[in-house]
Amino acid sequence: MVLLLILSGLAWYFYADFGKGKLMAIVPTEKTELTEQAEPIEQPKTTNTVVAELPPAPQEIEGYEELLPSAAQTPNESSIDSFDIQAHLQLMRQNVAKYNYTLAYRHGARIGSSLLADPKLTAEWGNILLEAGKLQEAVDVLKRITSEDTVKSEVAMDMALAMFRSGNADGAIEFLDAKMQSNSDVDLLATKAAIIGEHPDVKRRAAAEQLFLRCVKNNNVSPITSYWYGRFLMQKGDYQNSKMYLERALRAKPNEPRYIARLGMAEFHLKQDSKAEALYKQALRINPYDYNTWFNLGELYLSLANESSDIPNVRQKTQQAMSSYLKTIENDSLHAMANYRIGLILNWNGQHKESIGHLTIALGKTPNNIPIMQQLSSAYIKLGDTTKSVGYLETILKIDPFNKIAADEFNRIRGRR
Repeated sequence: MVLLLILSGLAWYFYADFGKGKLMAIVPTEKTELTEQAEPIEQPKTTNTVVAELPPAPQEIEGYEELLPSAAQTPNESSIDSFDIQAHLQLMRQNVAKYNYTLAYRHGARIGSSLLADPKLTAEWGNILLEAGKLQEAVDVLKRITSEDTVKSEVAMDMALAMFRSGNADGAIEFLDAKMQSNSDVDLLATKAAIIGEHPDVKRRAAAEQLFLRCVKNNNVSPITSYWYGRFLMQKGDYQNSKMYLERALRAKPNEPRYIARLGMAEFHLKQDSKAEALYKQALRINPYDYNTWFNLGELYLSLANESSDIPNVRQKTQQAMSSYLKTIENDSLHAMANYRIGLILNWNGQHKESIGHLTIALGKTPNNIPIMQQLSSAYIKLGDTTKSVGYLETILKIDPFNKIAADEFNRIRGRR
């Protein structure tokens, strides 16, 4: 009923003023699986309608511009004296403590050879590269020290995760198997189980369960093993047990934002929305650069908006959702689902040209995504570009010949021609 009221009685409310950075629109959304940093995003599942307001465009990350000198201004490391090297090292570590891996990476990159000259600093640098998303660089750096039998478990896990996230899952598992021949640390086995648990083959994934049970057979379980197992249980849909293990991890490390954010996801799935919101906000106070937690907070607000029958509350929650989506792309400009959400809002508000930019980014990250192509087709037809609109519809019908929405639109445009 509230949606009919919005559509019929409140049309005057929806307007766009890009000069003031403000946008309101009716938005169809598809609820997605909540995501975590560096994890794949699942595709949309259901459709709803909400009202949205777009806050001002996001600004650059604080301090970013000052660390982007031109090639002519960038000093050669050989010209940096020992004081400057220590200063960059200190700033690198300070930014790691703040979870700002973008700036930590930029400081570390200026003293790279100094970091690689010391095994301990090499391990630090490899972790920064991993967290900053420089996966192949992380593999190349950590390769320098992980061949040693005495390498710490934390460094070995970083190496395995860098290999896995760069697309070499089998290599990551083989690497961990080799390390476990001389290192009995259960965390290595839990990391192996977590990687296997991501495998697309159901039979391979099933093997992860048995590995995890070996890891948690006694009560003396490390926080990272509890975290990995809680995450695996969440992927299986066992949210109650997932919550139990995530709470164990958090009791051991109360200020770890990954654990807090993941527990928020468990509470969301258990329909404890107020607890989920509080946990997301707590995690973001510690790590405001976690783009996937910003996205998940947006999904929570969007869900609350869809469930509400109070129009002002719908507007408020959707505005909060859009603020979160914009924080997502502030920290990860190529985040597919956040760009998709914003593209939908712009499209429904009549801002078709602006919508295309966000939708194109989303499609580039998730090729052949039918909902994104439908929105692009709609945007182009509204702008009068029939050729591009039909092109997307033809692609949709090649993927899904029985897609009624695309077929009807294709026939309508062809008939109009």
